[in-house]
Amino acid sequence: MMKKLLFLILGILITSTVYSQDTKELVGEVAQMYSDGNVESNGLIAGFSIWGLVAGILFGSIGFVAFVYGKKNSEFRPMFIGIALMAYPYFFRGTIILFLVGVGLTAALYFFRE
Repeated sequence: MMKKLLFLILGILITSTVYSQDTKELVGEVAQMYSDGNVESNGLIAGFSIWGLVAGILFGSIGFVAFVYGKKNSEFRPMFIGIALMAYPYFFRGTIILFLVGVGLTAALYFFRE
């Protein structure tokens, strides 16, 4: 039993090391492809900053909750605003515009409730 567990752990370590190197190479290739070969040190893949990703996750989560609430209560307004909150980060890249649109849609969710 102990011998099988040792081989399992050893196999996982070897496999994860090999795949992590392949993953790093793949992420590097994708970064070069999306940034036309100019990988800048101040951004992430495809020009997203850390705060842009945080905004997308934050407002996407708010949108998911609004969508579930609207669907559960058969209210279309929060459902559509929730879909907009989940989808808009795919269309905007700038951090400031991500926050402005997210705050605007969240305010619309608050003020246009019934």
